[in-house]
Amino acid sequence: MLEKSELRKLMKTCLSKLSFEETQRQSEAVCRKIQDSKCFENSQRISIYVSTHGEIGTDSIIRKALELGKDVFIPQFTKGSTAMEMVRVPNQHAFDTLPTTLWGIRQPDPQWNWEPYQNSGPLDVVLTPGVAFTASGLRCGHGKGYYDRFFATHSTIFGREPLRIGLALREQIVENLPVSGTDVRLDQVIFDGEEN
Repeated sequence: MLEKSELRKLMKTCLSKLSFEETQRQSEAVCRKIQDSKCFENSQRISIYVSTHGEIGTDSIIRKALELGKDVFIPQFTKGSTAMEMVRVPNQHAFDTLPTTLWGIRQPDPQWNWEPYQNSGPLDVVLTPGVAFTASGLRCGHGKGYYDRFFATHSTIFGREPLRIGLALREQIVENLPVSGTDVRLDQVIFDGEEN
């Protein structure tokens, strides 16, 4: 089995060869699966990552959730901090005009003071990015541990877990992943392919 660092390098090379059109096609298929799902329909408070290159595009899910009146929370990173905030998107225009900041990720400026999720309660669903996944829910992130720490903190504050769903390109699905004690298993991984 590959070490995580080797796997990340391999995935970076593999995903760099994937065309924009193919990424978009798979993204549309995965987004349809999410929007048609019971968990999306039944959730009110949903966290959705803001996609960047080499990930399933999430803009259409965010826009649909806002359109349906759901409370949408997106990640906010601060340089030098090991914590990731989940902050509430106030409206569609605010999302559409997000600036690109750290690591090419679109996010609000911390000075805008968007509301942190924990001020208003636990989350129902967290749509989670990653570098690689197994179909059974194991996940390899980018190596900074943001999501693993976030899930642990959510559990500590509220005594329960949100539904954790990974969104993956088919090329990101692998047979096995090296895991450690702090790696959080996802409840489901959704990708374009066999029913999942």
